[in-house]
Parts: sequence; C-alpha cells; structure tokens
Amino acid sequence: MSVVSVKILLFATLRSKYKTRELAVECDGTLLNMIENASKILGLEFIDDVYDRKEGKVRDDMIIMVNGRNIKDLKREITLKDNDVVAVFPPLAGG
Repeated sequence: MSVVSVKILLFATLRSKYKTRELAVECDGTLLNMIENASKILGLEFIDDVYDRKEGKVRDDMIIMVNGRNIKDLKREITLKDNDVVAVFPPLAGG
C-alpha cells in the first residue's frame, strides 16, 4: 500500500487535551494506521481516546468524518487518500 498524507482536525475536548487544532500525518491509507501515526505525535493515549482495541474499530461514541462524511454512514472499508481531511469529534455531553 502506498503512503498518503492526511490532515486531522481535532474538536472540543480533544483539541483542549492535545493542545492543537490540526496535524498532518502520513499513513498507509487505513484509519487505524492514521490513528497510530497520530499517536506518535500526540501521545499513545490518543489511540485509546478514539479506538477500541478490544473491538478492533473506532469507538462507537466518537464521530469521525472523512471529507465531511461520517464514517458510520459509509458502508465500506475506509481508504484514505492524499489530502483527505479527517475530523475527529469526541463524545458530546450537555443540554
């Protein structure tokens, strides 16, 4: 698989916790590899914040959008391409 460069946008509590709005990472085109490579920059805790290792998938309470489309609406394996924008939203609470 080829290497692609993507931009990750962090929102809400993730933005506060990791003290950044966005970062660029290279990955093999898979979401898991993107998350793993982002954790090399942000810290290993980032993996557990967005990925359920036991289930082998993105945490159900996370909203992850690729180029404005929620990955939960995409009924196929996600393959990232060069210059894709991945927005990561943590669980929201409040009223």
